[in-house]
Amino acid sequence: MTRTDIEPSRSDTGHAFRGFRFSDLYWYLVLLAIAFVLALLQPVAWAQQPAPQADTLDPPGRVARLNLAEGAVSFAPADANDAWTPAALNRPLTAGDRLWTGPQARAELHAGSTAVRMNGQTSLDLLALDDNTTQLRLAQGTLKLRVRQLFDGQRLEIDTPNLAFVVSQPGDYRLDVDPAGNTTRVIAQSGGGVIYGDNSASVNLAAGQQANFSGTQLVPAGPGATRQDDFDLWAANRDRLEDRSVSARYVPRETVGYQQLDSYGSWSQDPSYGAIWIPRAVPVNWAPYRMGHWAWVSPWGWTWVDDAPWGFAPFHYGRWAQIGPRWAWVPGRLAPRPVYAPALVAFVGGSSGGVSWNISIGGAARPGVGWFPLAPGEAFRPAYRVSPRYVTQVNNNIVVNNTVNVTNNITHVYRYQRQPAAVTAVSREDFERGRPVRVQHALSRADLGRAQLVADRGALPQRPNPAELRGLQRPVAAAALPPPTVAARPVPVVSSRDGRRDDHRDGRDGRRDDNNRDERRASPIAGRDHDARPQPATPAPDRGPAASVQQAQREQQRQQRERQEQLQAPQLEQQRRSGEEPIGQRALREQAQRDARARNEAQERAQAANANAGAQARAEAERHAAEQAQRSQQQAQREQQRQQREQREQREKLQAPQLEQQRRSGEEAIGQRALREQAQRDQENARQQQAAQRQQQQQQQQQQQHLQQQQHLQQQQQQLRAQQEQQRQHQAQAQEQQQRRQQQLQQQQAQREAAQAREATADKPTRQARGEGNPNRNREQ
Repeated sequence: MTRTDIEPSRSDTGHAFRGFRFSDLYWYLVLLAIAFVLALLQPVAWAQQPAPQADTLDPPGRVARLNLAEGAVSFAPADANDAWTPAALNRPLTAGDRLWTGPQARAELHAGSTAVRMNGQTSLDLLALDDNTTQLRLAQGTLKLRVRQLFDGQRLEIDTPNLAFVVSQPGDYRLDVDPAGNTTRVIAQSGGGVIYGDNSASVNLAAGQQANFSGTQLVPAGPGATRQDDFDLWAANRDRLEDRSVSARYVPRETVGYQQLDSYGSWSQDPSYGAIWIPRAVPVNWAPYRMGHWAWVSPWGWTWVDDAPWGFAPFHYGRWAQIGPRWAWVPGRLAPRPVYAPALVAFVGGSSGGVSWNISIGGAARPGVGWFPLAPGEAFRPAYRVSPRYVTQVNNNIVVNNTVNVTNNITHVYRYQRQPAAVTAVSREDFERGRPVRVQHALSRADLGRAQLVADRGALPQRPNPAELRGLQRPVAAAALPPPTVAARPVPVVSSRDGRRDDHRDGRDGRRDDNNRDERRASPIAGRDHDARPQPATPAPDRGPAASVQQAQREQQRQQRERQEQLQAPQLEQQRRSGEEPIGQRALREQAQRDARARNEAQERAQAANANAGAQARAEAERHAAEQAQRSQQQAQREQQRQQREQREQREKLQAPQLEQQRRSGEEAIGQRALREQAQRDQENARQQQAAQRQQQQQQQQQQQHLQQQQHLQQQQQQLRAQQEQQRQHQAQAQEQQQRRQQQLQQQQAQREAAQAREATADKPTRQARGEGNPNRNREQ
């Protein structure tokens, strides 16, 4: 349509009137079309799918996660209860899944903010798990529960072989079932609940009370032990660790998997994204959704199972952003009850129309499947059939980029779609078989340029056949299996109680938490209808031919339901589209009716004018001319406004690349700032290390000097001792010489004395002879 088609003509009044009316119709249709497009506009990571007819098609917004396994813990999925394998930490748990702990083993899982802890030789089945109902089956063993919050309409029920315990308040609870399944003990350390048996019998259990029951008639048994054992102490220690969690300040406690973020990363504030979490010690060239595998988990379909011990919350909630050289998890503004997503990614490649996207693996081109994380501001479009309400709830933690133009043909380029460092790709065969992603195949920008966004979920591999997968893969056998008698124990049938449902996903906080648990008394709450919920499946050790036939029948019924839904989907979509009358046609019809009424009124006025000649005709003509001039002026104003709007839109389109460049520059600046801060920290660390080295060297030098001094002193002492020894030797020698001289002198003296004695002896006879011969002479003399 050109401007000449809508501008009034000044030469023909009637033609001007018709042009004006058609112009009004044009702009009216334009405004209606814009409103219609805005109403349908949703920035998505997937193509538009046929809208569901009711919210009953929506999958649960809540799952459970096994976050700790000590010892032999076994797992059996809902679709293959006969296949017991070692339990994986990050595989989501949903209704129908089963867990078993071997001797001396322990396990911990979370369903929202509720912690469920299992002692050794405990059998636990998840009978129901959705937004408002958590129904567990404890066939044997010991279970501890820490219930932090209960939202309005939310039910938590634990079934044992002889009773059903319904938690009515946040608190701490313990249940013990003997190996024979005859006796159940329920302890309410805090909080309160109601115990139900056969024939609508019920018993209230308040805080600080415990009760033992034998049989389904709620006949009290003898008192049980009240002293805490090692399992109670272990559970209390786990509660203390969880209470001190730093991550709970940044995300709601209903976010499954936040408990492990403290040990493997750090939180900080970013000017663009707010609170962000950065993991530590990731491999080189790491990117989100790169270390793990894909698994088919009903009803969501392909689900990412990460290998990292912290790899649950960051891959099922929030978004990822590349800030400089590092990846950061951006949780965004999560609702009090965030909605779980199987994987917040967009897929590229796949196959469509018989044409596949090939990647080079081992030198050969093979059909491939690629994916990349969604950035903040990019909405997630589920590949499974959901309602628009679900899409809104699963994306309520992001600010949607309103500039995205979504049609049936996706042309929007996502932030990480063309970045080889962010895109991960594997062969279609590896994707289907759930093989671990270990090696990132090198992708060039040319490869990514050829890879189209997966706009049709049929382009992705369909659900694998479990039997075929078991034939292609050798499953790892579980280290511990439950006894065959455990699965044969029935779940007690409790009389149906009111099942009121209130959904608080949108942020309406109607919860009751453990801070006000003492303000409510124990009272029965809305119960369950067992006929409308999945019953516990039989484990591998106790499955006979009848159980196998029932399993095959259930599988066949499920496949028939899926085929029926697929066949009915085009018809439902056609009915929906045919039921919605095109806005343009409806507007044209209404405008045509108004034009017909206006023409009739004009003809009536013309006839009246012809009947009234003279002044009335001239007055009517003048009035009509004035109205025409006024309408022409209004149309000119509207045309001017349209031109201004087009110019403004053109300026916005021209400024969009600049704004994008500024945003990227800002991100680069943030990255440079992070690098600069990191360099400064590295320099400071280097200075500290140098100072420490200098101090260490000084200490070593002092130690060496001290050692040298000690060695010198030792040498001096040794020399002194040697001198003293020499002196002692000299003294000893002198003493010996002196003694020898004395001995020699004594010998000489003795010899002299002996000689003198001999001489005296020899002279004595002579003297005697002389004296005796002349005595007179002697007297004279």
